[in-house]
Amino acid sequence: MFSIDPVSCEGCGVCVHFCPEKAIDFPERLCGKWFVSRTRCGPMIHARLGVAAENSGKLVSTVRGEARKMAKIKNHELIIVDGPPGIGCPVIASVAGASQVLVVTEPTVSGEHDMARVLTLAKHFQIPAAVCVNKWDINPEMTERIEGKAIEADALIAGRIRYDSNITRAQIQQKTVVEISAPSAGDIIKIWDNLNLQEEV
Repeated sequence: MFSIDPVSCEGCGVCVHFCPEKAIDFPERLCGKWFVSRTRCGPMIHARLGVAAENSGKLVSTVRGEARKMAKIKNHELIIVDGPPGIGCPVIASVAGASQVLVVTEPTVSGEHDMARVLTLAKHFQIPAAVCVNKWDINPEMTERIEGKAIEADALIAGRIRYDSNITRAQIQQKTVVEISAPSAGDIIKIWDNLNLQEEV
């Protein structure tokens, strides 16, 4: 028997499947629960992790699968999956089976790096990808660089969202940004329109 590094382990269980000596055990444990909630915009499938529990590809796949079932029952044509940040198994699980990927990044070195990795992932699965730079105006030069790399990766530039303190005001009012008078609301609407245009092509 040998131990698995908890820092690098994503809980996918592939090691259990392939170990020729059956020396690895992955006992099931409850790490969270998934829920169906009603919102004014339609049903929302989401999950709540337990204390100190980590997100996993399995949890994301479960939530996405239940969302697909709900969409079929309710005859909804569109499912929006809010993927987790980063580049790990949960991101792969959220991208798999998607018809389009929108990478929301920020004008930072880490944002540029993670965007490149997700675009590579989308390309591997042959999923059309688009890029949006959030808070673009805090570093316009980095924004230009990120958009240039996105174009090189055959991604659509969906648009930019400016830094806007009104987003916090919308959260306090329990509204979306496009429901209040906020400069960034127009940015978000343009991005939505650009994504719909790509879907129609």
